[in-house]
Amino acid sequence: MTSNKTIPINELILSEMKKQEVSVSAMAKKLDLSLNATYNTFKKPSIQTDRLAQISEILQINFFKVLGSQLSVEKPIDPKIEELTTEIKTLKEVIRILGGNK
Repeated sequence: MTSNKTIPINELILSEMKKQEVSVSAMAKKLDLSLNATYNTFKKPSIQTDRLAQISEILQINFFKVLGSQLSVEKPIDPKIEELTTEIKTLKEVIRILGGNK
């Protein structure tokens, strides 16, 4: 599920490689891949997580965090979390009113 605002990971990686002046052949050597396999990896808009972890380490960029920041999460996975968060806020207010936490 990608939104229209999500930039494909291959584009993000290639952009960062360009910024850091890392060639595809240099990346291929660091990944221990053939040049052809590396080009094929960067043609696809998705990538295996273990490969992304390697690339993140090489470029010193947390691409998982970058991808995560592109996600729009409107509701928590478990609706109980929202209920408990509301309850905590209410209890904190009651404690404050009753003179607790001085």
